Amino acid sequence: MLRHFARNYDSLAAIYEFAETILADHEIGEAVRFPVHLAMEELFTNMVKYSPDSDGEIGVDVVVDGGAVTVTLTEDDVDEFDVTRPRDVDTSASLAERTPGGLGIHLLQNIVDKLEYEYQNRRSRVIFTKESGYQHVRD
Repeated sequence: MLRHFARNYDSLAAIYEFAETILADHEIGEAVRFPVHLAMEELFTNMVKYSPDSDGEIGVDVVVDGGAVTVTLTEDDVDEFDVTRPRDVDTSASLAERTPGGLGIHLLQNIVDKLEYEYQNRRSRVIFTKESGYQHVRD
């Protein structure tokens, strides 16, 4: 199901409610729901923060197929930002030693089972899938 949301942080509660209704209707368990919500929040927040000059709404599409949840976030008139590119994040460093930025995308890359990025004609699409019944762990 596709809905569009205003490009501001105030939309986060409505996005959560939108996705939660779909996930609950399909009886998706908390082990999948939590990472789906976290990934959606991280992506939406980054879209708002890093494309402040874009006036357009952000499209959020949530599809449940069997136990898999696939979410697509689409925004227009933005610069390219590939969220699938590996980030150089040292998670073993102390907070004082860390360089700000990149941790959210690193986390996202490790909590979803599939992550794709498409960019063409200033349109950005991020697609992620979280499978149920499968606890995904990356090295």
